Amino acid sequence: MSGGDDQHDGQDPAYGHGFDGRPLWSVRDRDAEQLRELLRRRGFAEFTEGSDGFIVEHPDDEGPMLLVHTGQPRSERVAAEHDYASLLKQAGYRFALNATGDGEGWRVWPQPAATGNTSTDGA
Repeated sequence: MSGGDDQHDGQDPAYGHGFDGRPLWSVRDRDAEQLRELLRRRGFAEFTEGSDGFIVEHPDDEGPMLLVHTGQPRSERVAAEHDYASLLKQAGYRFALNATGDGEGWRVWPQPAATGNTSTDGA
């Protein structure tokens, strides 16, 4: 994600602000917020200091976003990820398992309509 707001010299974020007031400076910020919004709209809880839930991050300017669920025990995470898979497929996202390298989480590519990418291979 983008660093502090200092680097933008008082400019308004190019894509407005997210649900929690987070500035959306880049297309990647916007894409991650669109995924968060989809998950929230379908009733999934977002991680907070006081509760388990999903986390969406985009560590790079290109490539997939990361989606993980912080639930404990493992059975809760697996159940949530099963529900995420159904929703992502229904919404037209391309995704792959094992975002974290330990068999959990998802790599999720932005929707083609959001980025101009026309690739539709595998889910």
